[in-house]
Amino acid sequence: MDVYHKILTRIYEITDGKDSVEIDLNDLLKQEGFYSNIDNILQHLTTESWVAETPRPRVVKITHWGSAEAKRVLTNTPDVKREVTKEANRLLAEARELIIMLEEFAATPSGANFKTIQKKIEDLQAITGRIQDKI
Repeated sequence: MDVYHKILTRIYEITDGKDSVEIDLNDLLKQEGFYSNIDNILQHLTTESWVAETPRPRVVKITHWGSAEAKRVLTNTPDVKREVTKEANRLLAEARELIIMLEEFAATPSGANFKTIQKKIEDLQAITGRIQDKI
């Protein structure tokens, strides 16, 4: 998500999509860490008709086009928490299988069992890598 969409979605979240609520961009962009680019961001949001300026400088209201764009962006954003939970459950299931394999290996050690254990450990590393990328 680019900076403009990030700010637009924050405006949408703060206003609940209501075009009657005014937002002070000075405060918002300071919070988000983009204050140095306030003029550029304001110009882009206004040019796209996502926000309307008010008589007060750098105070804006979201437009219905801005609400629609923010909704579109928010619905296309993957639910990271759900994805991490799904991967964590997969990791847990794979780890349980590894424990069973280790118990079998301890009872009857063999080269084939050891190779299967190595493959399972690689699978676990792949899952932990995907989780790490999302967190």
